[in-house]
Amino acid sequence: MKKKKNIINKDFFVFIVCCILSIVLFFSKDISGIKKIKIHTSNFFSIIFSPKKTAIKLSNLDSVNDSLMNELKDAKEENIKLNQKINNIEIYNNYNKKLDKLISSHEFIPAKILNHSFSKSANILNLNVGLRDGVSKSYRAVVDFEGNLVGKTSFVSNDFTEVHRINDKLFHVLVNTKNNVFGQFSYVSRNRGIIESVTKYYEKFLNKGDIFYTSSSSTIYPENIKVAKIVSIESKPTKVHLDITVEILTKLDILENVFIIK
Repeated sequence: MKKKKNIINKDFFVFIVCCILSIVLFFSKDISGIKKIKIHTSNFFSIIFSPKKTAIKLSNLDSVNDSLMNELKDAKEENIKLNQKINNIEIYNNYNKKLDKLISSHEFIPAKILNHSFSKSANILNLNVGLRDGVSKSYRAVVDFEGNLVGKTSFVSNDFTEVHRINDKLFHVLVNTKNNVFGQFSYVSRNRGIIESVTKYYEKFLNKGDIFYTSSSSTIYPENIKVAKIVSIESKPTKVHLDITVEILTKLDILENVFIIK
């Protein structure tokens, strides 16, 4: 029982001391010594927690930096697109004059390619012009800015036109060289085609790099539209005709604008 009494007395004594200290601290809050203790204590805890605050600030800075980098990337991409549009405007500004030199005595309807179709059954381009823009319902030749053959119109609505591209296996066109070597262009694969029905007699009139143009005998294509250039010429003993491999001149995969010949 005595031990229990001593424990109670000690607890009570500690309680009284704490109360007294609390009262003293409360009434002495304006004493300079107490203020100094508070300041030192505050500084001590500030020093302890400063690494955490620094880490939080650095984390926030990283987040802000990432955000700024993304904005800069978007701005750069937008700038590239605007520069490309400016270049296109400058390039296509005088298309009539340039194309008239390449394919004389014809009018041209400029068109933007909306999308490319890579269907196995048909290779087509969709253009943003149609009957309202003066495109004819009958088949018309389509060329790029360099006057190279892209294809022919296949279907025309009021506001849109489908173009049958030159790189389709169903695409054929009568062609000739400046030396009047006549044949038929047929597409094979990728950017390659062949010129058919050219007899061996004309081998001496042909050279690698020669250009084949549309022939005047076509009812769809005006003459002198550039079609393809010779890559190789082979004369096989078992054949009457030459094996002529050609490369399509137009760059179909990067085309953005084309011109329909009226």
